[in-house]
Amino acid sequence: MKHVDVAVIAATLWLLASMVLDILTPKSITALMIAAALAPPFLIGFGIHFAREYFKAKRRSYQPPPRLDEHFEN
Repeated sequence: MKHVDVAVIAATLWLLASMVLDILTPKSITALMIAAALAPPFLIGFGIHFAREYFKAKRRSYQPPPRLDEHFEN
């Protein structure tokens, strides 16, 4: 469900940005120019999200090293 929410929010922000840019600029702006303007924040956001998930999974799978006395049990 989260992925659908993120996609809907991204599409909404993209449309909003295109409307604002269309109002502010005298020349029409193509969809490629809007996508190029919005690509860096989305890429950074995706990178932060996946890095956070990666480190969260790494912390969950962490097992402390065995104690020395466990190696020398009889």
